[in-house]
Amino acid sequence: MRRIALFLTMVGIVAMFLAESNPAFAAPRQLKFNTFSVSGSPWHNAMLKFAELVKKRTNGDIEVLVYADAKLGDMSQTLTGLRTGSIDMAYFDVGVSSFVKEYKAMQIVWCPYLFKGKSDATRILNGPLFLDYLDTQAKKAGFRIFAIAGDRSPRAFETVKGPIMKPEDLKDMKLRMIPVDISLETAKALGAKPVGMGMSEIYMALKQGVVDGQDNGFDLSIPPKFYEVAKYWSATDHVYSVTGWYIGEKVWESLSEPQKKIFVEAAMEAGKVATVEVENLDQQGVEILKKNGCTYVIPDREAFRKALAGVPKLFEGKVWPEGWFEKIQEMQK
Repeated sequence: MRRIALFLTMVGIVAMFLAESNPAFAAPRQLKFNTFSVSGSPWHNAMLKFAELVKKRTNGDIEVLVYADAKLGDMSQTLTGLRTGSIDMAYFDVGVSSFVKEYKAMQIVWCPYLFKGKSDATRILNGPLFLDYLDTQAKKAGFRIFAIAGDRSPRAFETVKGPIMKPEDLKDMKLRMIPVDISLETAKALGAKPVGMGMSEIYMALKQGVVDGQDNGFDLSIPPKFYEVAKYWSATDHVYSVTGWYIGEKVWESLSEPQKKIFVEAAMEAGKVATVEVENLDQQGVEILKKNGCTYVIPDREAFRKALAGVPKLFEGKVWPEGWFEKIQEMQK
């Protein structure tokens, strides 16, 4: 028995030596990748594609563990996790970065009627105005957006009362909004009462009457089946944005240059999965809503545009640099 024990001990020592001296014997590095979007959603499927590509292109050296359904936390919790190191990566709207003061200027992406459509949002967010800003803030914030890829559905208002045809129809309604100032002020400008809360709380809040409606697109509203508890959809299309690929700054700095290149290329490629699936969802969304007993309307968008025209002025030169809003609009002429 002693000989067997000695043999097993020697085998263990040799295995440890080989793992340390030869990468081929080492276990893969594992990274935790989180989103609040539900399993099977466009975001989740894009993340799975990213994990697949990274594993293949790093020859198995890096394994990305994908978590959906807010299993590792909602938006704020995930950002905290990125900063502390308990979460390595995340996938959600680029505007979520503005929850932390270092990225507060990113609130501008949620300005009502800033972008004219998906292609404009993707093009401009991938331009120097935003990429330079994101890069300069990464070390201060403790996390970075290393790629911007994955079109989002235009934001709309989904309510339990309706139909919502004009801004006045939202008066005094309790609307779940993104818990940042630009979003809350958007609701106030429409006469509604904003309620800031995370994505994972929306379904029950609608069901229990905590809120009368919520502000999101098909991409984040149909997969979690909000249509079961909110039967009116008003296609205001007041915000277009894009999803961002987030990573803890320490994790990013620990990657080799070839690995960083693999991550960026994999994110851009996987982002196309989200873009295609979101576009399909946008094409099918109206029919899905109607099949589930919902009323879909296209409201007076010009009336909403006018009602919300003053919102950006509240933040110009305070939350984002003076002239950004006008510069972005000029890029779309």
